[in-house]
Formats: sequence, C-alpha cells, structure tokens
Amino acid sequence: MKRNVRWVAWAVLLPGLLVVSTVAQGAPLPAPSTDVSVTNLAAFTAGTVVNDTGSLAFSFGGNTGTVREWVVSNASTALCAGCLSFVYQVQVTGGSVGRVAGSPYDAFTVDVSHFGSAVLALTGSVNGIFGANNADRDASGNTIDFDYTSPITSTFSSFLEIANTNATASQAGTIAISAGVLTAGSQTLTGFAPGTATGVPEPATILLLGSSLVALGVWRRRS
Repeated sequence: MKRNVRWVAWAVLLPGLLVVSTVAQGAPLPAPSTDVSVTNLAAFTAGTVVNDTGSLAFSFGGNTGTVREWVVSNASTALCAGCLSFVYQVQVTGGSVGRVAGSPYDAFTVDVSHFGSAVLALTGSVNGIFGANNADRDASGNTIDFDYTSPITSTFSSFLEIANTNATASQAGTIAISAGVLTAGSQTLTGFAPGTATGVPEPATILLLGSSLVALGVWRRRS
C-alpha cells in the first residue's frame, strides 16, 4: 500500500519538478502587478525568431523614433521548452519615451527581464542605454507595461525588454508607446502577443493531464 502511494506521489510531482527546472531567470508578473523590478540578464540566447515586426515608426507630440518586437522560441529566458518570449526595443530620435506596453497577454503566465548588450543577440537589435525600472500588469492581465523612470531620450535606445510567457504560439497584438508614465500622449502600433496553437494545449494543461493519466494507471493496477 505504502509503495503504491509513493509511486502515485512521484508520478504527480516528477513532471512538475522537470518543468520547474526549465524556468529561466525573470521576475514573475501576475495580474495585477505594480512596479515589479525587471530582472537584468547577464546573457541572452535568442533561440529561433518566429516573428519580427521590423522597425515600426512612431511620431506623436514631438516624440519620434522606432519600436521593434521579436517573438522568440526556445530563448534562454523561455518559461518552458517550446514556449515564446516577446522582446521589445525602442530607439528614440526626438523627444523622449517613458513607457512601452504590449497586449493582449491575458490567460498567460508572464515574467519579465531585460538585456542591455543586444548586438548580435537579435538581428536588428542594438546596445541599449536605458533599462526599464519596473513593469506593471493590469487587473485583467491583458496589458503589460515596461516603465522608464528616466525616459529614453533622443539618439539612444532601450534595453531588450523581454516578456517571457508560457504561450506556444503568437497572434496579432498591439504595442503602445508613451512619452512618460504620467505624461499624456501615446501611439499604438500593430505587433504580436501570446496565442495558443490550434488544437495544442498549453504546457500546464499537458502537465496536469499527463500526471492524472499516470496516477490513474497506478490506481487501476492496484485495484
């Protein structure tokens, strides 16, 4: 009896331990979250780029520049094998930018990190001078913000701001660029956001289902 109980316990716990072992460095960003410190990465392995917006121009209220978003699979920051990281970088040519926001992220686990020395990490990226001081996520979980207490100014670029997720696919999303955290003025551009591959369950669902099937098999053997 005790031996069977131990087998059931291991069947349920072992897959979870394996998943935990793949979790990368990052600061969890549950919904809602306010002023969560963004984890700084010593290194960033880009993995496979599955989507790239290219340089998207913005211009509002005298603030000009470009923002770019990459969707990366199996990056060093991925929450699990096959999961996606969404990476943003802002380059300012005039005025300043104090916030970059992405959506929709609802229904997905997210943690945040960033990387400054971006050259060669991703095609088209540059060395960042400004790193986000913190990140926020609204109550619905839909929008995540990277906030710069010292706004990104003209001729400079942001770090690679990385939203690590448990998503296995991407969908159309938005990128909102703002002059500052408390400053009016912004522009919304078309980017990417987490999505679910058609007919493919999320990793957490797979883990739960697999553990349940193993436990059921052990129970049936006992009976």
